[in-house]
Amino acid sequence: MKLRSRLALVVGAVFVLGGGVIGGSSALIARQEAIDTLDGVLRDAISSVKNDPAQDVSAVLAIADSSPVPISAMLFFDDSEPVVLVESRDGPETIKLPILSIAEVTRAAEDPITKSGEVKLRIEAYSTGNGEWLVVGTSLTSINNQFGKSLMRSIQLSLLIALFMVVLVYWLIRRALLPIARVTHDAQRIAEGDLDQEIAPAVGSSEIRQLSTSLHAMVNSLRSAVETRAKSEALMREFLGDASHELRTPLTVIRGYIEILNSGQELSEEQRERAMNRLVGESQRMSQTINDLLLLAELGEVQQEMTESVDLSLLAANHVRDFSEQHKNRIVKSTIASNVIVTGNSEQLSRMISNVLSNISRHTPGDAEVDIVVSKIDGQAILVFDDAGPGLSAELYARTKEGFQRFDRAHSKSGGGFGLGMSILSSIVQRHEGTLSMSVSPLGGLRTQISLKLMR
Repeated sequence: MKLRSRLALVVGAVFVLGGGVIGGSSALIARQEAIDTLDGVLRDAISSVKNDPAQDVSAVLAIADSSPVPISAMLFFDDSEPVVLVESRDGPETIKLPILSIAEVTRAAEDPITKSGEVKLRIEAYSTGNGEWLVVGTSLTSINNQFGKSLMRSIQLSLLIALFMVVLVYWLIRRALLPIARVTHDAQRIAEGDLDQEIAPAVGSSEIRQLSTSLHAMVNSLRSAVETRAKSEALMREFLGDASHELRTPLTVIRGYIEILNSGQELSEEQRERAMNRLVGESQRMSQTINDLLLLAELGEVQQEMTESVDLSLLAANHVRDFSEQHKNRIVKSTIASNVIVTGNSEQLSRMISNVLSNISRHTPGDAEVDIVVSKIDGQAILVFDDAGPGLSAELYARTKEGFQRFDRAHSKSGGGFGLGMSILSSIVQRHEGTLSMSVSPLGGLRTQISLKLMR
């Protein structure tokens, strides 16, 4: 059952209950007032006898004739049968007073009593002395009938009012909940996969507007998450395809040379040595690719301690010295500030610097100039690597501005990018809560800039 139906029925039940209580109470009050009126008439009859005890019988008969309600009277004695003085009629019924016990007569002399029989009677008594009592009574049939009719009318009226209120409340609630129904319909379509569906504009009460606004924000977040996931999955598939290609290529070369060596062909010593060198080189290349993939997976899954105090100045100086020794034909400049200390993992930060320099070595001419700067700016450790190489294509520069992802095809060498080293580099920077950016270098090639938080 819908909420609006339940609310309407609850309101109807409340009105029926309330109307019944009010109507019943009113009918009971009216009945009691009518009984009090009868008691007053009976008391007047008794008072007439009290005022003229010598004429008690004639006084009672006179009151019975002039009373607005039918009154019957009897004389009760301690030692003899009662005597009927008068029996009046209430419509088709004759009001016959029952034979009362002395205890009942005594109680009726104190306060009026109700006696049940063929008809309900209201009885009052008066002791005239010498063991004699005058008992007068009247029927409650008319009062009880009127009470039943009043109670029935109250119930009927309560039911009519409740029915009207159920319809009115149902309509009002349905009208008030229409915005929620529209929002629910839109949300259901979105839940079924229609992400292009928009949430209905916020109308109605502040609660409904707040609900609509919250759902709108949630749907936008859902769309963004779905789009991000789809993009990430597509990039991951491309990346894994390229990574498998990088493994397949050396495997193909190795298999080819093994087949040549096992073919039984007559090969010169020089040919055999060249084949062996290629086998060693390709196996080393495949081993490096596998190590890079394992390290990339480790960076994404294993939470290593980031509590070391790492001197980036010392790390950078050591790597720059090694790079200069390995590239005698390059002009390698460096400006390294002292005591650039960060909190992190020294092994990973060393790999980070090594990967940047390895990319420079791999993708720039052997005599291209390199300039490395390590500095402290506004609480950040800034590492800048400039080279005079060919730089990147406009497309790759645009993609690097969107931010690096763990599985990004732009990092793949087979896709014309940087190889797995850049994926590892970006993962290390992210693990250290830093930022990585790439832009055109003043030297004409690529500028790689890394920002890390200084240790406090």
